[in-house]
Amino acid sequence: MLAVNLLPWRVRLQQRRRQQSFSLLGCVLLATVMMVLSLWWRGSQTQGQMHRTLAVISQQHEALQRQLTRQQLLLQQRDELLKAQLIRQRKKDEHQRWQQFWLRLPMLMQDTLWLKRVERRQGVLLFEGQAQSMMAIQDFRHQLMRQPLFAAVKPASVQRQTAGHYRFVLRARMQENIGE
Repeated sequence: MLAVNLLPWRVRLQQRRRQQSFSLLGCVLLATVMMVLSLWWRGSQTQGQMHRTLAVISQQHEALQRQLTRQQLLLQQRDELLKAQLIRQRKKDEHQRWQQFWLRLPMLMQDTLWLKRVERRQGVLLFEGQAQSMMAIQDFRHQLMRQPLFAAVKPASVQRQTAGHYRFVLRARMQENIGE
C-alpha cells in the first residue's frame, strides 16, 4: 500500500477556494459599490435636473403672476374709464334734455302766461309767473307734466290779483336717475 500525504494538496485546495471566495466577494463588493455609485450619480443628475426644471417653472410662475397683476390693473383701469365715460354720457344726455326743455319752454306756455322766475332747489324746479286765466295755468301745468324731466307738477300757490290776472307758483319735482 502506498502512503500518500494529501495534506499539502488539501491545504492548497483550501487556499485556492479561499482565494476564489475572496475574489468573488471582492467582485461582488466592487459591483455593489459600482452599482450604488451609479445609482447615486443618476439620482444626483435627476435631482439637478429637477432643481433646474423647478427654477424654470418658478420663473414662469413669477412671470405669469406679474402678467396677471398687470392684466388686473388694466381691467381695473378699463372699468374706471368705462364708469367715467358712462357718467360723462349721462351728464351729456341730461344736459341735452335740459337744453331741449329750455328751448321748448316758450312753446309750452300760452301767450297769456309769462314767467317771472324759475328756481331750482334740491330736485324741485319752481316756476313763478303770471297768467291772465286759470285755464292758462292749468294748460301750462299739463304741458310740464308731459315732459320726461318731471315726475310730478303741482301748484304751490295760485292767487288772483286785483288787476284780474293770476300769480302762480308751480312746483315740478324732477325725475330721479333719468338716464338709467
